[in-house]
Amino acid sequence: MVTEAEANGLLAEDKVIGANVAWRMDGNVSRLEATVLCIDSDTTLSLRGYYGKKNHSFVLLFRNTPIRKYTVHSSHKDPVTRQVVREPHKHWWDDEWEDKRVYIPNDIRIGDLNEEFLDFLQECNIQLRGSYAQLLLH
Repeated sequence: MVTEAEANGLLAEDKVIGANVAWRMDGNVSRLEATVLCIDSDTTLSLRGYYGKKNHSFVLLFRNTPIRKYTVHSSHKDPVTRQVVREPHKHWWDDEWEDKRVYIPNDIRIGDLNEEFLDFLQECNIQLRGSYAQLLLH
């Protein structure tokens, strides 16, 4: 189990994606995957993206645990505040609630999937050294 302190420490660390990142079709949805290396601790994380007809998301995983996630979908109810969030939102890792806590971000350019992805990388302290093949939306 990942602790909140571990998750926050990994998020604060400078990270790099050394390879090219591109979306690939998987049936009716698009997905992306990238390996993320934490510079100081030499820890490996995984970054995944999903784009479907009604929702999309990006998630940074440590040991298959989502330590930060950005989602755009119909709604999510925060278990502590009981607030129903219908806007794009972020999840963070919490010792008690795992990744169920959410907040509305102010550091994401909402409305363009590719800008959202690049802003998510920046918020997670991830430098992309390879190229990024944007998903072309119709």
